[in-house]
Amino acid sequence: MTTLLMNGASRGIGLHAARRLLEDHPGLRLIVVARGEQPALPRTTVIRGDLTSLDSVRKIAAQVTEPLDGYIGNAGVQMTTATTTTVDGYETTFAVNVLAHHLLLRLLPLTTRARVVITGSDAHFGDLRHNLGIVPAPTWTTPGELARPNPKLKGRGAYATSKLGVLYLVHALARRGVDAYTWNPAFTPGTGLVRADRIGDVLFRRVFPLFPGVNTPQRAGDQLAAAAAGPAPGPAGSYIDRATVTSSSTESHNQAREEELWAFCEKATS
Repeated sequence: MTTLLMNGASRGIGLHAARRLLEDHPGLRLIVVARGEQPALPRTTVIRGDLTSLDSVRKIAAQVTEPLDGYIGNAGVQMTTATTTTVDGYETTFAVNVLAHHLLLRLLPLTTRARVVITGSDAHFGDLRHNLGIVPAPTWTTPGELARPNPKLKGRGAYATSKLGVLYLVHALARRGVDAYTWNPAFTPGTGLVRADRIGDVLFRRVFPLFPGVNTPQRAGDQLAAAAAGPAPGPAGSYIDRATVTSSSTESHNQAREEELWAFCEKATS
């Protein structure tokens, strides 16, 4: 039986992806990491944990004793500001969207053939075509600065920057022999991503789904499931835009930044 560990599966895209995986792969078992309520799913074990706490992340990993054939890092947050901090003192967006994934991948018993898929965002491009003027462009500085609260940075800007960090993390993993991918759902209203922003939440749930050409949580869930357990998407390190391997931004290919981020995450989670 194939065993995958997944976070971010309690609602929206992640829940649809989990259901699709279990429906399409009868020999698959899921281990789901959830902080709050998790809808019941067949062949699924739930581990309670909070990705905003590095100690909690370590306890999550300690409960996984069987070899894992894959990791689906779908958990992510978007805050209204970049001033909230975790119990470890890190800016919340960076801590959940980058550090938590890094630490889990350090500690989980992944098999040599395991596939890693982490949810990114086309917000990392920082242009009107991909962001529709809704999300500011990423502002990469140093990992040490990005991990600290920043009153000058808006929450959506911190989100875009963290998703650029996801690409750096995936590229660094691929160089280390991990079959890792960044998956992008593209513009997918109707999820709870911006629930901390009341106005944004209303727009994303009620208005933006009416726009032509947008993705849906159901379709995005199918795409994430295919990226995680379907045929090999492409070379390790690839960027999967919905269901197609394509190029990520020019800025996302910077080996010096990738290695700097890797070194910071190693030190921060050691």
